[in-house]
Amino acid sequence: MPRRILTREEFENLKMSDLGERLKFFRKEAGKLHSNKSFTTTAMSERVGVSHQTIISIERGDSKKPAYQLIFRITQDLGIPFDALTDEFYQGEPRLIAIGEPTELAPASAEESPLSYIGAIVYQAFTDGMMRFIHDLQSSRPLDKEQFIASMGRIIGELESLKSSEELFNQPHPAVKASALFNDMGKYPDAFPVFPRASWNEHQSNFINKYENKGEDEV
Repeated sequence: MPRRILTREEFENLKMSDLGERLKFFRKEAGKLHSNKSFTTTAMSERVGVSHQTIISIERGDSKKPAYQLIFRITQDLGIPFDALTDEFYQGEPRLIAIGEPTELAPASAEESPLSYIGAIVYQAFTDGMMRFIHDLQSSRPLDKEQFIASMGRIIGELESLKSSEELFNQPHPAVKASALFNDMGKYPDAFPVFPRASWNEHQSNFINKYENKGEDEV
C-alpha cells in the first residue's frame, strides 16, 4: 500500500489539531507507506538540514512558529502541499489529498515516454542587470518521466525555498509545478522546441566568446 487518500475522519481530526500534531501524523503515515525511505525524526532532520531535536520540538508544540523555509522543506520531504500543516488548509470542504509513496507507473513505450537526461545551466545574476554563466551540468544517466519530474521538482524547490515567507505561502508544491511544466511540453510543443545538442553547444560557445575578456596580445 504505497499511497493512499486522506480519509474524511482524518481530515476532521487534523482540522482540530495544531501544527505539531499534523506534522507528527503525516510523518508517521509517510513512514508506514514508504518502502525505501525512513521517516524517523533523525532521518527526516538529516534530509531537511536541521537537528532531530528541532523536529521533535515542532511536534511537541514547543516551537510554535518555525521558519517558513523549514516548513517548506518538510512538506517537500513528506510529499504534501505546503499549506497542509496550516489551519487555512482545513477550512471549507475536505481536501482529501494523497499521502505516501508515489505509485509506480506501468512502463511506457519508447514513443510515449522516452528516457532523457535532465540538465541545468547555473548562472549568477547581479543586481545591476548583468549576469554570467557558471556551469552547465547534466545527470549522469537518463531518467524516465517520473524520475525527470521528481528531479525537476527538487531543483525548483531548492530555489523557491529562498523566497520570502509571504511568497512561499501562496506557492504550489514544486512537484506540482514540475509536473505541469512536463505536461505543457506535450501540449504546446512549439513553445518547447527540440533542437540538436550540438547546435546549442555552438551557440553557447559563440555567445561566451562574444563577451569574454581578451588578453592584450589577442586581436
